[in-house]
Amino acid sequence: MFFNSYIFILLFFPLVLIGYFALNKRKKNKLAIGYLLAMSLWFCGYQSLYSLVVLLVGILMNYGIRTAMCSADNDKKKKRWLVTGIVANIGILFCFKYYNFFAENINGIFGAELPFWGLALPLGISFYTFGQLSYLVDSYRGECPDATFMEYVTYVTFFPKLVQGPIVRLGEMLPQFRSMEGKRPDFSNLSKGLYAFSLGLAKKVLLADTLAKVVNVGYGQIEALNSLDAFLVMVCYSLQIYFDFSGYCDMAYGIGYALNIKLPINFNSPYKATSISDFWDRWHMTLTGFFTRYIYIPLGGSRKGKIRTLVNIMIVFLISGLWHGANWTFLLW
Repeated sequence: MFFNSYIFILLFFPLVLIGYFALNKRKKNKLAIGYLLAMSLWFCGYQSLYSLVVLLVGILMNYGIRTAMCSADNDKKKKRWLVTGIVANIGILFCFKYYNFFAENINGIFGAELPFWGLALPLGISFYTFGQLSYLVDSYRGECPDATFMEYVTYVTFFPKLVQGPIVRLGEMLPQFRSMEGKRPDFSNLSKGLYAFSLGLAKKVLLADTLAKVVNVGYGQIEALNSLDAFLVMVCYSLQIYFDFSGYCDMAYGIGYALNIKLPINFNSPYKATSISDFWDRWHMTLTGFFTRYIYIPLGGSRKGKIRTLVNIMIVFLISGLWHGANWTFLLW
Protein backbone atom coordinates (compact mmCIF):
# COMPACT_ATOMS: atom_id res chain seq x y z
CA MET A 1 0.00 0.00 0.00
CA PHE A 2 1.43 3.35 -1.03
CA PHE A 3 0.56 6.80 0.29
CA ASN A 4 -0.49 7.89 -3.20
CA SER A 5 -2.77 4.88 -3.81
CA TYR A 6 -6.56 5.16 -3.91
CA ILE A 7 -7.04 2.55 -1.17
CA PHE A 8 -4.80 4.52 1.19
CA ILE A 9 -6.32 7.94 0.53
CA LEU A 10 -9.99 6.94 0.28
CA LEU A 11 -10.17 4.04 2.75
CA PHE A 12 -7.16 3.30 4.93
CA PHE A 13 -6.23 6.78 6.18
CA PRO A 14 -9.84 7.87 6.93
CA LEU A 15 -10.37 4.61 8.87
CA VAL A 16 -7.21 5.26 10.88
CA LEU A 17 -8.29 8.78 11.83
CA ILE A 18 -11.91 7.89 12.64
CA GLY A 19 -11.11 4.70 14.57
CA TYR A 20 -8.18 6.09 16.56
CA PHE A 21 -9.92 9.22 17.79
CA ALA A 22 -13.29 7.50 18.30
CA LEU A 23 -11.74 4.90 20.62
CA ASN A 24 -9.81 7.56 22.53
CA LYS A 25 -12.97 9.62 22.94
CA ARG A 26 -14.58 6.64 24.67
CA LYS A 27 -11.57 6.48 27.05
CA LYS A 28 -10.41 3.21 25.49
CA ASN A 29 -6.82 4.44 25.21
CA LYS A 30 -5.12 1.03 25.18
CA LEU A 31 -7.59 -0.19 22.60
CA ALA A 32 -6.83 2.89 20.49
CA ILE A 33 -3.11 2.06 20.53
CA GLY A 34 -4.02 -1.52 19.65
CA TYR A 35 -6.14 -0.24 16.76
CA LEU A 36 -3.25 1.89 15.49
CA LEU A 37 -1.03 -1.18 15.73
CA ALA A 38 -3.52 -3.34 13.84
CA MET A 39 -3.83 -0.76 11.06
CA SER A 40 -0.05 -0.52 10.79
CA LEU A 41 0.16 -4.30 10.46
CA TRP A 42 -2.51 -4.16 7.75
CA PHE A 43 -0.48 -1.48 5.96
CA CYS A 44 2.59 -3.72 5.92
CA GLY A 45 0.73 -6.96 5.24
CA TYR A 46 -1.26 -5.47 2.37
CA GLN A 47 1.97 -4.99 0.47
CA SER A 48 3.38 -8.40 1.38
CA LEU A 49 2.53 -11.00 4.04
CA TYR A 50 6.11 -12.17 3.71
CA SER A 51 7.34 -8.69 4.75
CA LEU A 52 4.93 -8.71 7.69
CA VAL A 53 6.24 -12.06 8.95
CA VAL A 54 9.87 -10.87 8.74
CA LEU A 55 8.92 -7.68 10.58
CA LEU A 56 7.15 -9.54 13.39
CA VAL A 57 9.99 -12.03 13.83
CA GLY A 58 12.43 -9.12 14.16
CA ILE A 59 10.19 -7.40 16.72
CA LEU A 60 9.93 -10.50 18.89
CA MET A 61 13.68 -11.09 18.67
CA ASN A 62 14.61 -7.54 19.65
CA TYR A 63 12.09 -7.28 22.45
CA GLY A 64 13.34 -10.57 23.86
CA ILE A 65 16.99 -9.48 23.63
CA ARG A 66 16.21 -6.16 25.26
CA THR A 67 14.33 -7.90 28.09
CA ALA A 68 17.24 -10.28 28.66
CA MET A 69 19.75 -7.42 28.55
CA CYS A 70 17.85 -5.36 31.11
CA SER A 71 17.48 -8.42 33.36
CA ALA A 72 21.22 -9.19 33.30
CA ASP A 73 22.90 -8.79 36.68
CA ASN A 74 26.20 -7.36 35.46
CA ASP A 75 27.60 -5.13 32.71
CA LYS A 76 29.45 -7.96 31.02
CA LYS A 77 26.25 -9.91 30.43
CA LYS A 78 24.45 -6.76 29.31
CA LYS A 79 27.16 -6.03 26.77
CA ARG A 80 27.03 -9.63 25.55
CA TRP A 81 23.29 -9.31 24.90
CA LEU A 82 23.82 -5.97 23.17
CA VAL A 83 26.45 -7.45 20.84
CA THR A 84 24.13 -10.40 20.18
CA GLY A 85 21.33 -8.03 19.22
CA ILE A 86 23.53 -5.90 16.95
CA VAL A 87 24.98 -8.95 15.19
CA ALA A 88 21.54 -10.55 14.80
CA ASN A 89 19.97 -7.40 13.30
CA ILE A 90 22.84 -6.70 10.93
CA GLY A 91 22.98 -10.40 10.04
CA ILE A 92 19.30 -10.44 9.07
CA LEU A 93 19.72 -7.26 7.03
CA PHE A 94 22.80 -8.75 5.35
CA CYS A 95 20.97 -11.95 4.39
CA PHE A 96 18.09 -10.11 2.74
CA LYS A 97 19.87 -7.14 1.22
CA TYR A 98 23.57 -7.87 0.73
CA TYR A 99 24.26 -11.60 0.50
CA ASN A 100 23.73 -11.88 -3.27
CA PHE A 101 25.91 -8.80 -3.87
CA PHE A 102 28.82 -10.25 -1.93
CA ALA A 103 28.28 -13.74 -3.36
CA GLU A 104 28.37 -12.36 -6.90
CA ASN A 105 31.63 -10.50 -6.28
CA ILE A 106 33.31 -13.38 -4.44
CA ASN A 107 32.32 -15.76 -7.24
CA GLY A 108 33.63 -13.34 -9.86
CA ILE A 109 36.95 -12.60 -8.13
CA PHE A 110 37.85 -15.98 -6.65
CA GLY A 111 35.99 -18.28 -9.00
CA ALA A 112 33.89 -19.59 -6.13
CA GLU A 113 30.44 -21.07 -6.57
CA LEU A 114 28.45 -19.54 -3.75
CA PRO A 115 24.72 -20.07 -4.34
CA PHE A 116 22.39 -17.12 -4.82
CA TRP A 117 19.39 -16.73 -2.53
CA GLY A 118 16.02 -15.86 -3.97
CA LEU A 119 14.99 -13.72 -1.01
CA ALA A 120 12.83 -10.70 -1.74
CA LEU A 121 13.72 -7.55 0.20
CA PRO A 122 11.11 -7.07 2.96
CA LEU A 123 9.27 -3.76 3.06
CA GLY A 124 11.10 -1.10 5.07
CA ILE A 125 13.73 -3.46 6.54
CA SER A 126 16.57 -0.93 6.17
CA PHE A 127 14.62 1.62 8.20
CA TYR A 128 13.07 -0.42 10.99
CA THR A 129 16.33 -2.32 11.51
CA PHE A 130 18.04 0.96 12.41
CA GLY A 131 15.12 1.86 14.64
CA GLN A 132 15.46 -1.40 16.53
CA LEU A 133 19.23 -1.03 16.79
CA SER A 134 18.68 2.37 18.41
CA TYR A 135 16.22 0.70 20.82
CA LEU A 136 18.86 -1.83 21.92
CA VAL A 137 21.73 0.66 22.20
CA ASP A 138 19.63 3.24 24.07
CA SER A 139 18.43 0.50 26.44
CA TYR A 140 22.03 -0.54 27.11
CA ARG A 141 22.96 3.07 27.82
CA GLY A 142 19.95 3.53 30.11
CA GLU A 143 18.50 6.17 27.79
CA CYS A 144 15.42 4.26 26.63
CA PRO A 145 12.11 4.55 28.52
CA ASP A 146 10.27 1.40 29.55
CA ALA A 147 7.46 0.53 27.17
CA THR A 148 4.86 -2.18 27.15
CA PHE A 149 5.11 -4.78 24.42
CA MET A 150 2.14 -3.21 22.61
CA GLU A 151 3.71 0.25 22.76
CA TYR A 152 6.98 -1.12 21.44
CA VAL A 153 5.35 -2.96 18.53
CA THR A 154 3.32 0.15 17.68
CA TYR A 155 6.51 2.23 17.68
CA VAL A 156 8.29 -0.15 15.29
CA THR A 157 5.36 -0.67 12.92
CA PHE A 158 3.93 2.88 12.95
CA PHE A 159 2.98 3.05 9.29
CA PRO A 160 3.90 6.68 8.36
CA LYS A 161 7.58 5.96 9.06
CA LEU A 162 7.72 2.28 8.15
CA VAL A 163 8.66 2.41 4.47
CA GLN A 164 11.13 5.29 4.11
CA GLY A 165 11.56 6.73 7.58
CA PRO A 166 12.16 9.00 9.33
CA ILE A 167 14.31 6.93 11.68
CA VAL A 168 12.84 7.72 15.10
CA ARG A 169 13.94 6.65 18.57
CA LEU A 170 11.43 5.13 20.97
CA GLY A 171 12.05 7.96 23.42
CA GLU A 172 10.80 10.45 20.84
CA MET A 173 7.51 8.64 20.17
CA LEU A 174 6.48 7.02 23.45
CA PRO A 175 5.56 10.28 25.24
CA GLN A 176 3.34 11.17 22.27
CA PHE A 177 1.57 7.80 22.38
CA ARG A 178 0.86 8.40 26.08
CA SER A 179 -0.05 12.09 25.91
CA MET A 180 -3.67 12.67 26.88
CA GLU A 181 -3.79 15.85 24.79
CA GLY A 182 -2.79 13.89 21.71
CA LYS A 183 -5.72 11.53 22.12
CA ARG A 184 -8.24 14.22 21.22
CA PRO A 185 -8.65 15.42 17.63
CA ASP A 186 -6.96 18.77 17.14
CA PHE A 187 -8.46 20.43 14.09
CA SER A 188 -5.49 22.75 13.74
CA ASN A 189 -3.12 19.79 13.61
CA LEU A 190 -5.52 17.94 11.32
CA SER A 191 -5.65 20.80 8.83
CA LYS A 192 -1.87 21.25 8.91
CA GLY A 193 -1.38 17.52 8.51
CA LEU A 194 -3.73 17.26 5.55
CA TYR A 195 -2.08 20.29 3.96
CA ALA A 196 1.39 18.72 4.31
CA PHE A 197 0.06 15.41 2.97
CA SER A 198 -1.55 17.12 -0.03
CA LEU A 199 1.61 19.06 -0.78
CA GLY A 200 3.67 15.87 -0.62
CA LEU A 201 1.15 14.02 -2.78
CA ALA A 202 1.43 16.75 -5.44
CA LYS A 203 5.23 16.56 -5.37
CA LYS A 204 5.10 12.80 -5.78
CA VAL A 205 2.34 12.41 -8.38
CA LEU A 206 2.56 15.60 -10.42
CA LEU A 207 6.30 16.21 -10.35
CA ALA A 208 8.35 13.12 -9.42
CA ASP A 209 6.25 10.59 -11.36
CA THR A 210 6.08 12.87 -14.41
CA LEU A 211 9.84 13.43 -14.40
CA ALA A 212 10.31 9.67 -13.98
CA LYS A 213 8.79 9.10 -17.42
CA VAL A 214 11.49 11.24 -19.01
CA VAL A 215 14.19 9.56 -16.93
CA ASN A 216 13.02 6.04 -17.79
CA VAL A 217 13.04 6.82 -21.51
CA GLY A 218 16.49 8.43 -21.28
CA TYR A 219 18.14 5.67 -19.29
CA GLY A 220 16.44 3.09 -21.46
CA GLN A 221 18.26 4.29 -24.57
CA ILE A 222 21.47 5.89 -23.33
CA GLU A 223 23.35 5.07 -26.53
CA ALA A 224 20.91 7.22 -28.54
CA LEU A 225 21.29 10.36 -26.39
CA ASN A 226 23.24 13.38 -27.56
CA SER A 227 24.96 15.70 -25.09
CA LEU A 228 21.94 17.95 -24.58
CA ASP A 229 19.59 14.99 -24.11
CA ALA A 230 21.95 13.40 -21.59
CA PHE A 231 22.18 16.68 -19.66
CA LEU A 232 18.39 17.03 -19.57
CA VAL A 233 17.96 13.42 -18.39
CA MET A 234 20.47 14.03 -15.58
CA VAL A 235 18.64 17.19 -14.50
CA CYS A 236 15.29 15.38 -14.61
CA TYR A 237 16.69 12.52 -12.54
CA SER A 238 18.07 14.96 -9.95
CA LEU A 239 14.64 16.60 -9.69
CA GLN A 240 12.82 13.26 -9.68
CA ILE A 241 14.67 11.86 -6.66
CA TYR A 242 14.36 15.24 -4.94
CA PHE A 243 10.60 15.54 -5.30
CA ASP A 244 10.03 11.83 -4.70
CA PHE A 245 11.73 11.81 -1.30
CA SER A 246 10.58 15.32 -0.41
CA GLY A 247 7.01 14.34 -1.26
CA TYR A 248 7.21 11.17 0.80
CA CYS A 249 8.62 13.06 3.79
CA ASP A 250 5.82 15.64 3.57
CA MET A 251 3.17 12.91 3.40
CA ALA A 252 4.66 10.97 6.33
CA TYR A 253 4.94 14.11 8.44
CA GLY A 254 1.39 15.15 7.52
CA ILE A 255 -0.10 11.77 8.46
CA GLY A 256 1.64 11.85 11.82
CA TYR A 257 0.60 15.45 12.45
CA ALA A 258 -3.05 14.62 11.73
CA LEU A 259 -2.78 11.95 14.45
CA ASN A 260 -1.14 14.49 16.83
CA ILE A 261 2.17 12.64 16.51
CA LYS A 262 5.03 14.87 15.38
CA LEU A 263 7.66 12.98 13.44
CA PRO A 264 11.07 14.67 13.14
CA ILE A 265 11.79 16.74 10.04
CA ASN A 266 13.71 14.56 7.60
CA PHE A 267 14.21 16.80 4.56
CA ASN A 268 15.05 20.48 4.52
CA SER A 269 15.45 21.84 0.97
CA PRO A 270 18.91 20.31 0.37
CA TYR A 271 19.25 21.90 -3.07
CA LYS A 272 19.37 25.24 -1.27
CA ALA A 273 22.51 24.11 0.58
CA THR A 274 25.55 26.40 0.41
CA SER A 275 28.15 23.63 0.91
CA ILE A 276 28.51 19.84 0.75
CA SER A 277 28.31 19.53 4.54
CA ASP A 278 25.20 21.73 4.55
CA PHE A 279 23.68 19.51 1.87
CA TRP A 280 24.43 16.42 3.97
CA ASP A 281 22.73 18.00 6.97
CA ARG A 282 19.56 18.69 4.97
CA TRP A 283 18.97 15.40 3.10
CA HIS A 284 17.65 12.44 5.10
CA MET A 285 18.38 14.24 8.34
CA THR A 286 17.40 11.42 10.71
CA LEU A 287 19.75 9.01 8.93
CA THR A 288 22.58 11.49 9.44
CA GLY A 289 21.57 11.78 13.08
CA PHE A 290 21.60 7.99 13.46
CA PHE A 291 25.09 7.66 11.98
CA THR A 292 26.35 10.53 14.13
CA ARG A 293 24.88 9.20 17.37
CA TYR A 294 25.57 5.48 17.00
CA ILE A 295 28.67 5.26 14.77
CA TYR A 296 30.62 8.53 14.41
CA ILE A 297 30.63 9.58 18.08
CA PRO A 298 31.37 6.06 19.46
CA LEU A 299 34.31 5.85 17.00
CA GLY A 300 35.71 8.99 18.60
CA GLY A 301 34.14 11.64 16.39
CA SER A 302 36.48 14.59 15.98
CA ARG A 303 38.02 14.24 19.43
CA LYS A 304 41.10 12.17 18.50
CA GLY A 305 42.96 14.26 15.97
CA LYS A 306 42.54 15.15 12.31
CA ILE A 307 43.60 11.79 10.82
CA ARG A 308 41.27 9.83 13.08
CA THR A 309 38.46 12.27 12.32
CA LEU A 310 38.88 11.76 8.58
CA VAL A 311 38.97 7.98 9.03
CA ASN A 312 35.77 8.12 11.09
CA ILE A 313 34.07 10.23 8.42
CA MET A 314 35.10 7.77 5.71
CA ILE A 315 33.77 4.84 7.76
CA VAL A 316 30.43 6.60 8.19
CA PHE A 317 30.17 7.42 4.49
CA LEU A 318 31.15 3.88 3.50
CA ILE A 319 28.41 2.43 5.71
CA SER A 320 25.98 5.06 4.43
CA GLY A 321 26.71 4.15 0.83
CA LEU A 322 26.27 0.44 1.51
CA TRP A 323 23.04 1.12 3.42
CA HIS A 324 21.57 2.94 0.42
CA GLY A 325 22.05 -0.04 -1.86
CA ALA A 326 23.99 -3.27 -2.48
CA ASN A 327 25.87 -1.95 -5.46
CA TRP A 328 29.40 -0.71 -6.22
CA THR A 329 28.02 2.63 -7.36
CA PHE A 330 26.79 3.34 -3.83
CA LEU A 331 30.11 2.29 -2.29
CA LEU A 332 32.02 4.54 -4.70
CA TRP A 333 29.63 7.38 -3.91
